[in-house]
Amino acid sequence: MKDAKTWSLLVLIFIFQYLLSDILTIRYYQPDFIVIYILYFGLYFGPYYGVIAGFCIGLLVDFTPMVSYFGISPLAYSLTGFLAGYLQNKYNRLSPFVFHSIWIIIIAFHFMVFTYIKYQLLFEIDKLQFIFRWFASFMYTLFFLLVLQYFFPIKEVQNA
Repeated sequence: MKDAKTWSLLVLIFIFQYLLSDILTIRYYQPDFIVIYILYFGLYFGPYYGVIAGFCIGLLVDFTPMVSYFGISPLAYSLTGFLAGYLQNKYNRLSPFVFHSIWIIIIAFHFMVFTYIKYQLLFEIDKLQFIFRWFASFMYTLFFLLVLQYFFPIKEVQNA
């Protein structure tokens, strides 16, 4: 890929996530800035590079003490990059409501995969508590994504 600035920004987002994860934690919920960037990355470059970026950053995340299960991050970020990449060049073909609903569903799916693997026992014991944990982590990251929408709208991402 010719755009090294974009890949270096991915590493910068990773460092930003690593340094601010403890500061922005509310109970055990942390915003996931990496998934926000993977969403933008997949929209800009397409599904192939979205999967590659998601897998690479997922491996970096797994080598840090931020996660407890090895392999969950590359899986979740790769799926997000792949699904976001399929929204490339679709903004003009879909209605704005459908387009924005799809990327919100992609983020929700990312957190569902992540939460289900991390809290499998909780899913079996108390489904309501599991749904609350999924929804709280999803909404916390979605809040930061919606604030970012004010500065960098997804509809203006090149190729979106």
